[in-house]
Amino acid sequence: MINLLKGWPNPALLPKAQIKAAAAKVLSDSDASTEGLLYGPLPGIDSLRTRVAAYLTRFYKPEQPIGPERICISGGASQNLACIIQVFSDPIYTRNVWMVSPTYFLACRVFEDSGFQGKLRAVPEDEEGIDIDFLRRRLQQSEKEAAAKGNTKPVWLQDLDCVMFDPHRQSSLT
Repeated sequence: MINLLKGWPNPALLPKAQIKAAAAKVLSDSDASTEGLLYGPLPGIDSLRTRVAAYLTRFYKPEQPIGPERICISGGASQNLACIIQVFSDPIYTRNVWMVSPTYFLACRVFEDSGFQGKLRAVPEDEEGIDIDFLRRRLQQSEKEAAAKGNTKPVWLQDLDCVMFDPHRQSSLT
């Protein structure tokens, strides 16, 4: 049986020798090793962000070059998700968190660790992506339930087209 849940690569594919050589090189340079062992700047090391931006520009060939200010280097998907949650949400005001199902296996835990216990809701997908009609009905139901409890604080229903826009679907949320 192949366990695809955690996304672990075959150990034979891990570049142990290359990582060992790179670590030895960096740790032998006192300037590089000090910087390398610290947390570093919040969005990531500038030279790495610049190289990633240049690579993405060459690969995707966008109309405008991708600048390093658009790149954030982190410890992985869970860390990025936690940062986004901390900046753009508040568990006191957020009624529900709508997530595609199935979802990234650690996403639920990241949301729960951020204070959203009991607020996670699944949105199914169909052959075209997120089931927008299902989401619209559930959002309307959620609003009615909130109003019945006296919670009439506004939610961003008018902004959801921007957040949830799927160019392959004809329907939209508003």
